[in-house]
Amino acid sequence: MSGARPFRDVKLQWLQQLSCDKDLSDNARSIALYIVTTHLNGHTEKAWPSYQTIAEVTGKSLKTIQRAVRELEDKGWFEIQRGNGVGHNTEYRPSAASILRASEAREKTDKVVTLYPGKGGQNRPARRSNTSDEGGQIRPPNPEKEKIYKPNPREDAPARVHTQRAIPLVLSPRPRQSRLNSGAFGCVVTASPRLKF
Repeated sequence: MSGARPFRDVKLQWLQQLSCDKDLSDNARSIALYIVTTHLNGHTEKAWPSYQTIAEVTGKSLKTIQRAVRELEDKGWFEIQRGNGVGHNTEYRPSAASILRASEAREKTDKVVTLYPGKGGQNRPARRSNTSDEGGQIRPPNPEKEKIYKPNPREDAPARVHTQRAIPLVLSPRPRQSRLNSGAFGCVVTASPRLKF
């Protein structure tokens, strides 16, 4: 046994033991679950909810909460330091005895298996080569050998022929007087002024 662990490591076992405690009333159990799951700080292992806050959330009266808190303290689930008025709430902390019980339960469920057969652990797989003992590569990787060569169909394709774009032509009618100079159709071919070259 290695002793008590931090509460955040054994919280699940603590909650499991709390929920299975037959000596606790349902009110005390539900209030303890609420305090631990909602208000408990994982690093300081403390919680400070007021009786009023617990009453609003759980729907129980203040007297019921006071009785349940007293019961949790008497049964050894919490160490409680009562506050003195407004701004000094009661401080709840899981008791050292309950954390120790949860730590023991965690040790029973943890399956620690060493890799060394001499100490009762499992057999490790045999090494494939002696180079793994050295802890590094013998030579740097060769990217050419590791490269998977897949032929690219575009490499064997003929080169593309670059063509120029055709310039659109606009036909505009000429007046009838100059029909003789314009040819058979009476039109003059001009480049479109909208295009930029």
